[in-house]
Amino acid sequence: MKNKFKFILFFMLTMLFVSCNVFSPDYEIFENVYSPDNNKTIDGLMKNFVYSYTFKDSFLYEEILDEDFVFQYENEGVFGSWTKDEDVIITKRMFRSFKKIDLVFNTDFPQHTSMQDTTVFTSFRISFYSGDVVMNLTGYSKFIFRKYSEDETIYKMIFWEDLK
Repeated sequence: MKNKFKFILFFMLTMLFVSCNVFSPDYEIFENVYSPDNNKTIDGLMKNFVYSYTFKDSFLYEEILDEDFVFQYENEGVFGSWTKDEDVIITKRMFRSFKKIDLVFNTDFPQHTSMQDTTVFTSFRISFYSGDVVMNLTGYSKFIFRKYSEDETIYKMIFWEDLK
């Protein structure tokens, strides 16, 4: 009887592990999120942006940025900027520093535009959770998206300015 119970338990555990990948989230439950096809629209690209922050996915974040990407900011009258490579390094450090990040943009992003470069201004709310401490910030951003139409249209973010 004991051997039969062990066999059934072993069989059930094996089926459980074979039927799902415990190391990969079930992306299908996140409708319209995390799909390379989403970069076919500005709205889809920004859904991937929010997803990358929510799940701290630096690989996806890097994919939405154009090779010529620039982040620009102003800090007490001092203006600064950095490139895509620097931004990815800084973002990876930020992802590692917090247990959870919530990002919400307060605008509807366009699906398609006829222009090669499209500028969008938006407000946002971002919350950083690190154990017992929660830091809530609000601000405004300017984004510029570039449309590439080779085999099919995709968008990349080429500029992000923190407007406070």
